[in-house]
Amino acid sequence: MNEMDELSRFRAEIPARDTTRAEEIFRTALLKDLSHERPVVSPPRNRFRQLRPTWRVAIAVPLALGLTAGVTVAMLPGGNNQAAAPLTVKLTAKVLADRAAAAALTAPGVPAGQWIYQVTEHTIPAVIHRAGVHNPMVQDGWMTADGTLNYGAGIIGDPIFPYDKLDSLPRDPAALDKYFRSQDPVKSDNNSSVEFGQIRSMLFGMVLPPWLEAEMFHALALIPNVQVRQNVKDIAGRDGVAFLLPETKQSDQQEIILDASDYHLLAHGDWGNPRDPSTFDEDAVLQEYPVAELGSTQPSTTPPSAAGLAAERLVWDGSNSVLPSARYTADQWLYRDLRTGGNDRQVWATVDDTEQAQYVHGTLQVCKRSDPCAAAEQWLMPAGPSYQLVYPGPVFTQAELAKLRKESLKQRMAALQKARKAAKAQPALPQYPRPLLNKLNSYNTGCADVADDCNAVNVVANMLTGYGNDPYTASNWFLSLADVPGVSIQQVTDSAGQQVTEFTFPAQDGVTGILASGGSFVPSGFHYVGYVRDGQQTLVLNQALVSGPGVLPGK
Repeated sequence: MNEMDELSRFRAEIPARDTTRAEEIFRTALLKDLSHERPVVSPPRNRFRQLRPTWRVAIAVPLALGLTAGVTVAMLPGGNNQAAAPLTVKLTAKVLADRAAAAALTAPGVPAGQWIYQVTEHTIPAVIHRAGVHNPMVQDGWMTADGTLNYGAGIIGDPIFPYDKLDSLPRDPAALDKYFRSQDPVKSDNNSSVEFGQIRSMLFGMVLPPWLEAEMFHALALIPNVQVRQNVKDIAGRDGVAFLLPETKQSDQQEIILDASDYHLLAHGDWGNPRDPSTFDEDAVLQEYPVAELGSTQPSTTPPSAAGLAAERLVWDGSNSVLPSARYTADQWLYRDLRTGGNDRQVWATVDDTEQAQYVHGTLQVCKRSDPCAAAEQWLMPAGPSYQLVYPGPVFTQAELAKLRKESLKQRMAALQKARKAAKAQPALPQYPRPLLNKLNSYNTGCADVADDCNAVNVVANMLTGYGNDPYTASNWFLSLADVPGVSIQQVTDSAGQQVTEFTFPAQDGVTGILASGGSFVPSGFHYVGYVRDGQQTLVLNQALVSGPGVLPGK
């Protein structure tokens, strides 16, 4: 999405008059798009995205196709008029299901946390373009096989059934259809559309175990009114054969396209009106195969490590944590209560840790990095003073935001556009774990054991402790930590008595462990706990936004 598209979106969302709601949307947009922290990887592409609804109800909305960093966009000519093609049924649904199921059973299973690289092609709804022209779009990305994490992958969405409970699903096709019927969100009497839509979501919402994918095809064949259409071409021009469910008064016409020769999944599509090509919408999978890690395009069946699985879980917990209503700005003050070796220390610091305050012999001392006191200050980020690519700027300060609130909507949007352009011109950290580790290792943190990624581990520890991090941004760093050679994980009890996950690193100097909790330990989601240096834990017992140095939370 380019700047003008983004500005148009914001403009469409903000009311014409300067209302309280307009101010809230504007402020959120500024803080979200001009975050002071560049995420180490792109945020998952709309983690609440599901396949486009086929229900014809007043509240239904089309699926919005968003783009993230790392996505390649290619606008391709032509459209797909396959809706107008006659139905020539030479295969029965049962025969097609048998062939597709047999093909599915020959595929190897993949672990839930395995990264999958995917290239997809989509039609953009013709209602926003020239009638009858579908303007396909190609993009690539990664997701985990269970569908929970998604970085730019095209048609994967949140799974409609937990991956770790797939074995509890019925192994009888008729029972599967009955189960899916019971999950009808609008309690329609159109059971066929419910069952077809639910199976489509399962097939394209995750990488299913072979046995379950096979059963899905058998269940499709049992759905009343399902037909087979041969001589189909998907939007990529590939020959296919499709399960098709004709439209009803309540639902769109839907189809699931399989390869005509080996019966693997190619695409899914639907039409709001089969007689109107401009209502056609299709998603096609061009490539899909397992890789060893996020960011890789090299096929690999190497299963995820224990550290990798733990990091994925923390990212999921972080993305589902309760986030603050607004992102931090660099000049805001954060209070922290730290504990090292049984001793507690209260520290106030700006979000970017360029200014810090603590009590010295009963007197609050405020110190900037440029002040003479800086040399004697025990900084939250001792390996700093700062990391250039983490806070590249420019960033709106609280004073600038207050000034913008008094200006017109046109002036605000102009300021947003200018700041976005300036931010994009700044260097950025690599997006994916392996190249990110290489970059972080280029920072000098005083490590002697540089071969074991000690510098990178120290940077991450300083980042998590010394900067203001929302749960999702903080949890993302663990994807890189899981790629440190020799890393191990263990469940430990920290010095505050809470159960946490420790990522332990082979380096013998600097930070040798980083602590986090999530999942069953923290119901609200991810929580960064602290780090281990010289055999001692430093825990962040409390962190809260305050109005200034010396101010306690809630005061």
